[in-house]
Amino acid sequence: MLENVSWPMKVGSLVKYVGSAAMYRDRVGIVAKLYGFIDERIDSALVHFAGLEGKGRDEVVDASNVRANRGKGDGLHPMALDELKIIGENQ
Repeated sequence: MLENVSWPMKVGSLVKYVGSAAMYRDRVGIVAKLYGFIDERIDSALVHFAGLEGKGRDEVVDASNVRANRGKGDGLHPMALDELKIIGENQ
């Protein structure tokens, strides 16, 4: 269950990373896309974090190892919604 998610998260929401990965800790980004893989349930987001283009979850390993929504070097980092908290809005 998505326990830490603040709603309604939408494209354009300003979010803070609240997960455990040190690289993203306390980073602020903008939601670029919401998506899900299971039963079309929205459970993930592609988030742009300024200054982290091509790093972390956006790092390109090689063309044969690129998974959907990961490692394209396009500045969008795949995140589970429970790793994000909306900021700058009344919750």
